[in-house]
Amino acid sequence: MAEQKQKFTEKYAELWKFIKFTIVGFSSTLVELAIFYLLQYVVFKDIAHAPMPDNAFFDFLSSIGLAEGLGIFYAYVISTTIGYIIAFILNRKTTFKADSNVVLSTILYIIMVIFTIVATAWIGTKFQNFMVEHDMKSLGDIIGKPLVATLATAWTYPLNRFVIHRHKKPVEEEAAEAPVEAAVEAPAEAAAEAPAKEAAEAPTEE
Repeated sequence: MAEQKQKFTEKYAELWKFIKFTIVGFSSTLVELAIFYLLQYVVFKDIAHAPMPDNAFFDFLSSIGLAEGLGIFYAYVISTTIGYIIAFILNRKTTFKADSNVVLSTILYIIMVIFTIVATAWIGTKFQNFMVEHDMKSLGDIIGKPLVATLATAWTYPLNRFVIHRHKKPVEEEAAEAPVEAAVEAPAEAAAEAPAKEAAEAPTEE
């Protein structure tokens, strides 16, 4: 079983990365939702639908569906931040095994997250409005978020894979590992050649 698993991960390395990325995303989303509902219905229950501050920033958030109430907004920001932090750590350590500069990766990740939040919120709002106009609000509520989340994968996976969580080129790794492998193989080869050399040097009996 272990050999089959290893062969699969080696033969379909890129597919395996995408599978792990999907699992990480699903897991972090579950944690995010649990925290969101806990904050919304317990911690910020009394201010869940309290009015938002009156300024251009919150007006913009309201226009894309991210400012339904002060408590809901707090719950969203906190839960989303935790969810994305979990996804960042797991993808860096397990999915892509990245060794790029962590500070630069973090900055790039934050930029991607902000863009993703705004883009998905805007797309989701437009989609919901479309469904309402065509008397399909209930269906829109069910499929809206999963559909938008799936759509976001079109840019989040390539950005995570090739920009944010980069890995050093295999050539560089092989060059670094070559001296170690040579040092390990040299004693083994010397030990194997020793008996043959001793037999050749031993005096022949007359």
